[in-house]
Amino acid sequence: MTSGLKTPSPYYLELITAFPPRPITNELEYQATQAQINKILDKPQLNSDDRAYLKILGLTIYDYEEQTESF
Repeated sequence: MTSGLKTPSPYYLELITAFPPRPITNELEYQATQAQINKILDKPQLNSDDRAYLKILGLTIYDYEEQTESF
């Protein structure tokens, strides 16, 4: 058994089931991830599960942008 990991709440499982976080590989996935982020940010109040999920989605956005930006 792994210690230190919390069991995800039913709400968090609902979030990741509806829009599973995955590495972004193209512009359509990038736009879909941005839309999912905006959908959550439009909520009147965010809970800890919303913030944790946003962090994961934000990391996927950051990673994609780092890979695709030309300098």
